[in-house]
Amino acid sequence: MPTIRRYTNRKLYDPDSRRYVTLEEIGAMVRGGDEVQVVDYATGADLTTATLLQVLFDEERRAADLLPQALLTRLVNRGSRGLNAMFNPSAAFDSEIRRRVARLVELGQLTPGEADRLCALLLDPALTTVEMPAEVTVPTASAADIQSLLAEVERLEKRIEQLAE
Repeated sequence: MPTIRRYTNRKLYDPDSRRYVTLEEIGAMVRGGDEVQVVDYATGADLTTATLLQVLFDEERRAADLLPQALLTRLVNRGSRGLNAMFNPSAAFDSEIRRRVARLVELGQLTPGEADRLCALLLDPALTTVEMPAEVTVPTASAADIQSLLAEVERLEKRIEQLAE
């Protein structure tokens, strides 16, 4: 595993090849199958995650439509909840179920006991082990599909808020 050193001047140095490398080159290493580790030269702190995020943001800057603006706006609005949903959808679904059930209790549409039972049923780990048949293919969504879905979700959220009032 290549270990890249990051110096205080933010330069990245690959001691194996004995040269400075760019974020683009680190991205190429990862795409090539290498697990790269980035460490702060002075402290030894692991900077791998932050550096890989920089690689992604650098690529986003160059390919302005890599992620749709609506998705980026939504992620910023939701903060870490949005990133959690993107990188750990199962946990995000569970969290959203709990949030919505709690809201139903607040509105008086469920008792706390009913809420506990509903959460136990919906969050049962046995329900998550469903395997898809091999012949099922999942189509990839285009940027337009994602934009359309985000707009529809936003419309539905506004409608739910109106109904809750």
